[in-house]
Amino acid sequence: MDAMGDVALALDLGTGGARGALYSEAGERLIGYGVEYSIQRPAPGFVEQRPEDYVEAARQIVRVLARRAQREGLRIVVVGFSTQTPTLVFADENGEAVGPAILWQDTRAAEEAEWLGEYVDARRRLRWFGMNLPPAAASPHAKLLWMARRRPEIWRRVRWVMQPKDYVAAQLTGRFATDPWCSKGLVHLGTGIADPEWLALLGKPISPSPPALEPHAISGRVTDQAAAQWGLDAGTPVITGWSDALAGILATGALHRERRGFVLAGTSEIIGLSLRGKPPGEGIYHVPAELLDLEGLDLHFGPTQAGGDSLAWLAKLVDRPHEELFAMVEQRRGLTPILFRPYLHGERAPYWNHALSASFEGLRGQHGMADLVHAVLQGVALHERLVLERAEREWPAEEVVLAGGAARNAWWNQLRADVLQRRVLVLRDPEASLRGVALLAWGALDFNRLRHPDPAWFAAEEILPDAALAPMAQELLERFRLR
Repeated sequence: MDAMGDVALALDLGTGGARGALYSEAGERLIGYGVEYSIQRPAPGFVEQRPEDYVEAARQIVRVLARRAQREGLRIVVVGFSTQTPTLVFADENGEAVGPAILWQDTRAAEEAEWLGEYVDARRRLRWFGMNLPPAAASPHAKLLWMARRRPEIWRRVRWVMQPKDYVAAQLTGRFATDPWCSKGLVHLGTGIADPEWLALLGKPISPSPPALEPHAISGRVTDQAAAQWGLDAGTPVITGWSDALAGILATGALHRERRGFVLAGTSEIIGLSLRGKPPGEGIYHVPAELLDLEGLDLHFGPTQAGGDSLAWLAKLVDRPHEELFAMVEQRRGLTPILFRPYLHGERAPYWNHALSASFEGLRGQHGMADLVHAVLQGVALHERLVLERAEREWPAEEVVLAGGAARNAWWNQLRADVLQRRVLVLRDPEASLRGVALLAWGALDFNRLRHPDPAWFAAEEILPDAALAPMAQELLERFRLR
C-alpha cells in the first residue's frame, strides 16, 4: 500500500471515557471515535474505576477505527496510548487486575500523605524518587502506602502497579512496560530503580513498576490472539506512550519552543511552560529534558483538581446543560468582581492540599445565575494564571497554547486571554493528548518525524487579551491568592 494511506492509531484513556483517532504523518486527524465509562465513589474521598472498563472501551474504539480504516483504504502502522495519571491499576503476575483502579482525584490517602510529609523530608523524597514529589493525598506514593497499610490482602497479590495505558497495552502485546513519568512514586525518575528503603516501607521485595522505556519506544507488538479480538494486524508495533498531560504538552509545541506556555483544559487542567536549564519552582512539577529531549527543554507545570469539572458541577447543581450556561454569559464582556475558588475536590498545584474547599466571594442579593456562571469560568482562569506565574517566575511565557475538551467555547477562551493577559493560541485540534501520542507514534517509526514535525501539527488560532482589563485582572488575582 502507498505510504499516503498509512496512519497512526492514537488512544487516550481519560477520566470520563476513552477516545481514539487516526492521524496522518502530517498531523491530519482523519477519523475519531469515543466510548464513555463510569466512575465509582464508594466512600468519601474514594474515586475508582473498573480496569476491565478501560480494556473494553479501548477494544471497542480500535475495532471501530480499524473497520473504518479498511473501508477508507488506510493502513494502521503503529498504535500509541496516553492516559489519565496518576491513576493506579493493581495487577497480579499475569497482568490480571486484582481490584479497582484508584484515580488521580482520589484523596483517601490523607493520613498517609500527612505521615510522609512529617517523616520523609524533601531530601529523602529526592533520593527515592529523583524528584521532590509532593506528599499529598492525590500523589501516587501516598496511595501506594495506603494500599500496603489498609488493603494488605490485596497488596500481597500485586506484582504490577500500572497506569491505565500500560494495563491496556499489555492486553495487546503481552508485555509489561511504562514510561519514566508514569512510574513516579514507584521508582527513581532518572534511574528507574526502586529505593530499598521505599520498597521496605511498602513491604515489597522487588519493584512493582514495569520497566520504564522512552515514551516513543516500541514496547511490544500486537499478538496473534489480540489481533483477532481487536481487529488489528498481528505484529503492529505498540509504543510505550505517555501521560495525557505530557502527550498534550507535546502537541502544544512546548517541547520544540522555549518559553511556550500551555493550558490543557479538561476535567482537570495542566498549566505551565517550557524552559531551558532553570531550577524547579515551588509547588509545581519539573520534568527534565532527558525524558524526551527534542530541544533540551525542561517542563515546569502544575496539575489541578478541577477545570471543566467546575462547570460540570454548576450545571448539575442547577440542572442546566452546559450550552445553556454559556448562553447566559455570551453577551457579557470583561471581568466580574465576584470570585470563585474552584477547589471542589481540594487542590493539587500549587497548594497540594486536599482539605481546601470551593467558595464564592462578593455575592450579593442583586446577583443572579449569569453572575455565578461568569464567576465560575473566571475562577478557573484565575487559577490557571496563578499556576502559570508559579511556573514562570522571572521567565514569562511568550504565548500560551490552549487545548483540550474544556477549550472549545470561544467566549471562555477570550475570558482566559483577558485573565492571563497573554497572547493565546487555541489548537485547531482540541484533542491535545491524542494528537501528542500520535506524534510520538510516528516518531517511533522515524525519530525525525518527532524531532522536526510538520508545522501543521501545531496549527492554532490566535486570541489577544484586552489590555484595558490588565489592572482588574491583576487585582482579581491578588484577591484570589490564598494567604
